Order: sequence, then C-alpha cells, then structure tokens
Amino acid sequence: MGRSPAVWSLIMQSPRNGPPGYAASKKVLPVKLTQRKQRLNHTGRDNTMNQIRTILTEGDPRLRAVSQPVEEITSDIAKVISELHATLADFKARNGFGRALSAPQIGEPLHIVAVQLGGRPFTLINPLIVWRSEETRPVWDDCMSVPGHIANVRRHASISLTYQNKNGKTCHWHHLSASLAELIQHEVDHLDGLLMVDRIEHPEDLQPIARHAELIAPQRSEHRIKLEHIAAAARCITPTFLATPQYRSPSLDAALGVAMTVKVETLNPLRNFKGRGADHFVSHHVQQEQPAPLVCASAGNWGLAMAHACKQHGLPLSVFVADNANPLKVAGICALGAKVICMGADFDQAKQAAARFAKQNGSLFVEDGRQAAITEGAGTIAVEMLANGDTFDTLLVPLGNGALINGVGRWFKASSPATRVIGICPQGADATWQSWRRGTLVTNDRVDTMADGVAVRAPITEALEDMRDVVDDIWLVDEARIEEGMRLGLEHLGLLLEPAGALGLAAAYAMRDQWPQGAHIATILTGANPSPILTASLLAAFADT
Repeated sequence: MGRSPAVWSLIMQSPRNGPPGYAASKKVLPVKLTQRKQRLNHTGRDNTMNQIRTILTEGDPRLRAVSQPVEEITSDIAKVISELHATLADFKARNGFGRALSAPQIGEPLHIVAVQLGGRPFTLINPLIVWRSEETRPVWDDCMSVPGHIANVRRHASISLTYQNKNGKTCHWHHLSASLAELIQHEVDHLDGLLMVDRIEHPEDLQPIARHAELIAPQRSEHRIKLEHIAAAARCITPTFLATPQYRSPSLDAALGVAMTVKVETLNPLRNFKGRGADHFVSHHVQQEQPAPLVCASAGNWGLAMAHACKQHGLPLSVFVADNANPLKVAGICALGAKVICMGADFDQAKQAAARFAKQNGSLFVEDGRQAAITEGAGTIAVEMLANGDTFDTLLVPLGNGALINGVGRWFKASSPATRVIGICPQGADATWQSWRRGTLVTNDRVDTMADGVAVRAPITEALEDMRDVVDDIWLVDEARIEEGMRLGLEHLGLLLEPAGALGLAAAYAMRDQWPQGAHIATILTGANPSPILTASLLAAFADT
C-alpha cells in the first residue's frame, strides 16, 4: 500500500486533537457581520461568479484553520450556504456520492455544514455534539478533500447534537443512526481543522479510493423506501390527490396550547389520503406486460383508493371487507366498480381471506404497508409539507399498517431530521405499539376501538422494519381523546373527521399542558369518512355545546 506524499505530510503535521467524535467546541469568537465583510473583501472573491466553488484538497492550509461560529445569518452567510449546497450537489452529480460538505472545504472558516441525504437539502449552522454513545466502532470514511483515499477511523456509534437551521431556529437532533453519526462527526472534524487521515491508527487504515465500492458501500445499508421514488411520485401521482391544504388555525392553536399546522388530506373524491399510494402503485403495476388482477383487504379507505386507481387504469379489483365494515365506505367502493366481498369478523380476518383468494385465483394481493410503492406514494405528503421551508418540532402521524408514517417519516428524516416523528395508535388497537417497543412481532386476539381505519390486530413485518430508523416514538390515545380530536376538527376546522383521521389532534390535545414553549407541531388529517352512527353522535354532541 502506498501513501501520497501530501497525505503522509498531513498525518505527520497534524496530531490528533481530541477523542473520536470530538465536537467543535473550542472557544473562538463568533463571526461579526463587519468581520465577515472584511474577510470577504480580503479573499478577493467575485460575488458574481458561479455558485459552484472549488473544493479544497489535501495540503491546502485553509483546511487546517479552526472555523468560527456564525453569530448572525446575514446575506453574506446565506450566499455561502447557497454556494455550499450547489457545490455539494455538483460533486455528487459528477462522482455518484457525497452527503455533506463543510464550509472550510470551500475556504470559508465558518461553522456551517450543508447536508443532502436525498430529501430536501438542509443546513447545520453552529453544530455542537452534546452527547456521544459509549460504544465506538471502526468505519470506512471518504472525504472530498482527500480525493485519492478512504480511511478506516473509529467513531462513536451514535451522537446527539444541537444546531441552528437556515432560519436561525435552534434544533435538536437526537440519537443519530450509526451511518449519520459517522457523517456528522466527520463534518464536525472539518470545523476543527481535522481530516480523516488524522484519525487513522495503522498504515493499512488508509486505502486507495478504488476500494470505495468494496469497503464503504456495504456499511451504508439501503432503505427499501427510496427517496428518489418519493420525489418522482410527487411529480407523477394524479393531481387530484396532490397539493393539499396546509395551514394553522388560531383557535385550534389556542385549544391545544401549541402552534399546530394541519395537512388536510380529506378534500378529494375519496376523502382520505390513501389515493396517493394506490395511484402510485397501480400506475406502475399496469406497466407490466400482463398485469395480474388485484385483490386487497380494507377497513374502507384503502379499498376506496384502490378502486379509484383500478378504475382509472381499467384493471379488475376485488376488495375484502369485514362484516362490520363502514357501510358508507363499502358503498363507495362498489360505486367505483370494484367487487366487494364481506368476510371475517374484523379487518385482519378479511385480510387473511383476501390473501387466500388471490393465491387461488392467480391474482396479486396488495397490502397497504407491505409494497414499497404504496409507502413511497404516501411519502409525497411530506414532500409538500416541507416544500415551502416550514420546520416542525414534532409530527403526529395516525398509525395503522404503517404506509403513511414510513413514507412521510422517511422523507422527514432525510430533510428535517430534528423533527420528531411520532406514530399515534388507539389504546384499544396497540399491536403495532407493542411490536415496535419490543422489537418483535406482537399480534392481538381482538381490537376495541372506534378508529376502524387503524384497528390493526396483526402488524406487517416489513412495515415494522421500515419504522426502525424513521419513527422516534409511538403514543397511545384512548377513546375519549379520539372523540375529543373529532370534536376539535369540527369546531375549529369545520371538518367532519373519522376517528382515525383525528388521531393527531387527539394526541396533541392529550399533551396540551406539556408542549414546550414556542414548539411548532404538525399532523396529517387522514380521513373524513365516519360511519353514520358516529356522524350523528358527533353532530348531536356539537349541537349541545
């Protein structure tokens, strides 16, 4: 193995300045606006030049400077951020890899890191590691500033950090996965004037870049829910289901004691969010040379969505529902031309019957939460929620079979990682909550909740696995709180939500005295197809208030 003279020089000249994962914590003065302007003038950089900057490489002394905190996000700082992201995107387009780039790597000694994980690009300003796991592990690392090599270094398995986003809001990113923890520790090293070569312990820890695919790719596991597919779906799904309203209600904020943004997924022909995933899945399925007839099981909304998509594409569909399914939803499925088969005491029994029927008849059984394309279609909701630069501390997501939370959670964690993604389940249908907490599949003998749309007795294994890196927690709400969520939707938003569609409001109300001051939370209103009995009960209660 051979080292380039420049790399060897870097190793010899730069002693290790701290333990693995050392954070940018040196006491240095923040950049003042006047200082910043003077420094820009001294560099002689032409402000009219292309956004793409040159990435400094080994041997450039500017890579060894300790960067300075950003005190104020001025127009000059904003320009650096823009150029940093443009340079990172250009590098990735030309080289096929690259997830983050620090300001020192383009000659700007500032505490700024541009991150592009495949979702919406985001920026870490003044990142500070506030917690490190005791466990450390060796990882293979690459660096744009050491283009000819990769290095085996030891990093903390997980970290937590605080940072400011581009709007100056302080964010808290907790317990990063091993892959992201390695990435951020690498970038924080750049802010302290360190390179990956400073952390190698043995000669064989430095290898040529030609071994990148062999050594680095295997340690970065691929998620089955693809961010590029979510982005593509956001451009291709039938417009009927896209660009849904997103807003705040002052009276709802007051009732909840917190700033609450709602994403309304009920103002479409199906009155629920599932049209996105169904449309995305079926539009791909029909591209096969001989697409098989489709079969699904549903509490109602998924059947409506599949019936709508299959009607649009001229494909036969059989929908299995429980004997006690919402009659309005069943009527809607029939009106869309699907064949409805009532079988089973609950949704999970109907699902078992549907799977048997599909196998016996050469059809394809489509299960909401199992096929990746469905989840990726649901993920387009998150693309819209973050498209205008909104930031949220917490996202409350109704949780049934998991397509919604895994789709939106996947995009949020790659675009706004400090946002906590919380699943909301009914207390009377807690199998998913139990499975997630125990790390193993748990099934219940029965469910007892009015929220039929999320009344899951037997969770989907693939969906549980998808949740591992995108869900921060799962909360339970009781029936009284679910009723309260429906009332809040009617009273403050003028929406007659079904129980499952109001779970986020229910959870927010249950937490109304515990939200941190200044918090901004969000939820997705997923359905507005309550049963006739529930509708009558809710309207009667509302009339009495």
